[in-house]
Amino acid sequence: MKLPDRLGRRSGRPFHSAIATSFALEFAAVEEILLPQLMASGATNLLLLTDARMTALALSEGSALPAALGRDYALYSPPAANGIFHPKIILQVGRESARAIVSSANLTASGLAGNAEVAIEIECKNIDSPEREIIRSIWRYLDALVPAASSPARDALRWTQERATWLGGAPGDAVHELDGTGIAFLDGPGDTGIADQFVSLIQGARVQSLTVISPYWDHDLAALANLSKRLSPTRIILPIDRNHHEFPVDARFARKTTIVDLQWPSRRFTHAKIIIASTADHDHILFGSANCTSAALGSAGMPGANAEACIYRRLPAGAAGRALGLERWTDAEPIKLSDLSPPIVTSPIPLDTIEARQPGIFELDQGQLIWTAAKTDVADGDIQLLDRSVRLIGTIPVRSFVQIDNRRRAPVEPALHKSLCFARLATGDLVSTLAHITHREILRAGRREVATGSVARALAPFIDGADFDLWMHQAFETLVRADFEAVTQPRALSAARPQERKSVDEPAAPVSLSYEEFTQARSGAGRSGGEGDNSLAGTYSDTIRDFLNLLSGRGPQADQSAEDDTAFDDLSDEKADTDREDDPADESVEHRDTDKPSLAPTPVDARLYERHILGYTEGLEADEEALGSSDVLRLRYWVLFLLYKARCPDLPKGLDTSSALLGWPRFVVRVLVAFFCGGKPAIRRVMLARDFEAMPVDFMECWITILWSLEAIETLLANQRKDREFVKYIPELRRRVVSLLGLRSDELNGDIATAIRAGLDQSIGIRLGLDPIAVRLDVPQP
Repeated sequence: MKLPDRLGRRSGRPFHSAIATSFALEFAAVEEILLPQLMASGATNLLLLTDARMTALALSEGSALPAALGRDYALYSPPAANGIFHPKIILQVGRESARAIVSSANLTASGLAGNAEVAIEIECKNIDSPEREIIRSIWRYLDALVPAASSPARDALRWTQERATWLGGAPGDAVHELDGTGIAFLDGPGDTGIADQFVSLIQGARVQSLTVISPYWDHDLAALANLSKRLSPTRIILPIDRNHHEFPVDARFARKTTIVDLQWPSRRFTHAKIIIASTADHDHILFGSANCTSAALGSAGMPGANAEACIYRRLPAGAAGRALGLERWTDAEPIKLSDLSPPIVTSPIPLDTIEARQPGIFELDQGQLIWTAAKTDVADGDIQLLDRSVRLIGTIPVRSFVQIDNRRRAPVEPALHKSLCFARLATGDLVSTLAHITHREILRAGRREVATGSVARALAPFIDGADFDLWMHQAFETLVRADFEAVTQPRALSAARPQERKSVDEPAAPVSLSYEEFTQARSGAGRSGGEGDNSLAGTYSDTIRDFLNLLSGRGPQADQSAEDDTAFDDLSDEKADTDREDDPADESVEHRDTDKPSLAPTPVDARLYERHILGYTEGLEADEEALGSSDVLRLRYWVLFLLYKARCPDLPKGLDTSSALLGWPRFVVRVLVAFFCGGKPAIRRVMLARDFEAMPVDFMECWITILWSLEAIETLLANQRKDREFVKYIPELRRRVVSLLGLRSDELNGDIATAIRAGLDQSIGIRLGLDPIAVRLDVPQP
């Protein structure tokens, strides 16, 4: 197969996630060959698992450095213990299906498009089948490689499983029956080595021939000798490239084998690893990442040292021969050892030297550089901050980092965030290897399932941003429902309502805090000014937030620190699936033809607005369930909507600016009273995930919009005698709102709040004829 071409295919709903593992990697091949195909399949949640030392080598001088690492895809290197991290897996996961490719191919140009490799492609739907059990086994293996502690890699895996909970489940039988054949996923290291697993699956049957293809061997053929001793094959056949090989011709055991010319139907380097044990009834095949070495396969009772991944197949006798053309080897004329050219001697990769120079792991999150040092005793020196071209753009003294658990933290100047790509440790005359910096917030924001059916239709009005009308609340509810249904156990911040776990196999949500608990517990050392994460990142609702930001003068995605010239756009064709009906019964949202000339504004039906506002507020007051970030967005949506529909030169027949029952100020106050007043105000039911350290920026956008709207009401009604009784209640309502919000002075007066107010002044303020508003907070200021 042409491996990259297989990855871009999809049938039915797109894949949303992709995880790939490798020993060696070349970032140019990853970003130019692999990622575009994965994105074309729909995946926006991308994770690489690679050997740490080979990753450092790929970031060394002379190598093409990555342009999108840490922003468009995450990378994590599992500890390699005594060996190397060597599996080659690509797993693509969707809501209803998955595809896994287990192979011998590294994520390099030669591995993806040059070498002769061996691979198997396994696809499954979310229905009981042997293929699904193999996919689940592969998922469990990959999931176990990443620690449970919070990290960008764990974020990616959790996001995947939340949208494909069927990946979970207890392990089943080792071998699964598949159309009269057997299939199993074998991995190492573990309690049992791959060689032990392979031998046990043959179940003591007499092996007539053992055929082994491997580019690399033990210097003494120890692994091959061990297999021979345990399987007692009548014949051992080793296809070897007579002119280009690393086979140890001087090994004593080599004389007990039959050497034949490889004659692979390609002149490319043969990097495939295949072991075939043929018995009278079956061909037992082992292939994947494991070379015929003790480090990969292990020996009797001893697991190997490497992390490996292989597929076992049990086929009817002769099936492997027909599939692989084994007769060209079984019937070939043997080659004398003396007829082989001398083995190629390659210099070993200085893995230990590379490992000794590694600085550790870096991520940028909430304005802080978080450093997990490779060596805990590092006390002096500087962390050098580098841009995409490895130019020095700043330094942070090691002593400036604050140790929290096993990680160190230090603030990074906001002006550096966009350019920050790499870091290294300089101590005296010693400089570490290069390490990438993961931008965790950007990765969160980039994860989103491709929209189809009713969700795609609901997104349309918010994407084109051409209007803001009452019917759009139906699209709002469609997108919030889609976000809620996207995960079985969503984060409290991401869901409209929490759900109970459906089974013990489903992932538990992170511990949540009430809004009041959060405001009391959040770290004062975190990012100040209310510039926390966007809690809607990666959701369809984030598109609504972008739309509201556009209308309120902030512009879409104003909080993101991504560079304008991002290395990758999502190459998946979202329009390809928009004709599919995820919810055929939902016909309430229609596409508007934006090519038609806009019509003159129609009069606003204040009675219709009243019915919708009453329905919203009565629901808030009657409900007792927990609220999340979608509810905070909904609050901002209605307040901003009412401000936007106020009577003004742009909308001369809009909602009345007075204290009348059908005036927009009365509607706004009605909404705020429902959310902030009463014996059990709705804000006390808002829940936030514990892992947020600062006030989420989308929350700040809502809170400041509310305070601005109250000041706008006072300013516009100040000189209207008929409105005095109404206006005198506004200061008390403001004081209650500010008190319940629990915002610190640096948040109320910080850069984020100032920017939100300025945007409202320039958008809604000008529309209503207001001068810039200095929002009164009615709380003591330091």
